[in-house]
Amino acid sequence: MKRRNIIPVLTGIGLLICIAAPACKKTPPASEVPQIQTSNWIFPGSNGLQWKKTDLPVIGKALTLTVPDALLTEESIKNSILLVYAKLNGYSPAIWPTGKVGLMRTMVTYKLGNNSRTDVWSALPKPGELNILLTNPDNEYDPWGESNLHSFRYIIVPKYDPSITGRKPAEGSSNLLSRFSETDLRNMSYEQLCEIAGLPK
Repeated sequence: MKRRNIIPVLTGIGLLICIAAPACKKTPPASEVPQIQTSNWIFPGSNGLQWKKTDLPVIGKALTLTVPDALLTEESIKNSILLVYAKLNGYSPAIWPTGKVGLMRTMVTYKLGNNSRTDVWSALPKPGELNILLTNPDNEYDPWGESNLHSFRYIIVPKYDPSITGRKPAEGSSNLLSRFSETDLRNMSYEQLCEIAGLPK
């Protein structure tokens, strides 16, 4: 009779220990963990996207391309690493090789007559939109700045720092980039990052 009484007592203790111990918490299914999100290549001139000359606070005069996108939420901007890439095929191939992919922010220096100019390309995310910015000291963007041959793509990599999101990669998660730091990701080539994550280039 005593043995029968011991079993439920031990079971009860085990349940209490499991409830109290973080190690007993179930790992959330992969479907509940943020996954890598990407855009297609974005081309000026398509879907009503147009270059516009603007005067922005702090930045000053700039050539901008505003891309509406519902994936860019306040939460995703705050809790993710946003990598924005550019193919600046609007430049002469001698300045920017055709098909080359660069991580923004990026600078392009070239000669105009006897003078040199440096174009600075950057990306400014806001909830609901991504702004592509082109600036240079002269505030001049011809002959290559407003080209519709340029294209842009972003990749959103969720952060898995528990202090930020409270979640870690679940088994089966497609976020194969989670083991890399933001510095590592930004130092990777575009091709290497896509290969690791299994993303189309």
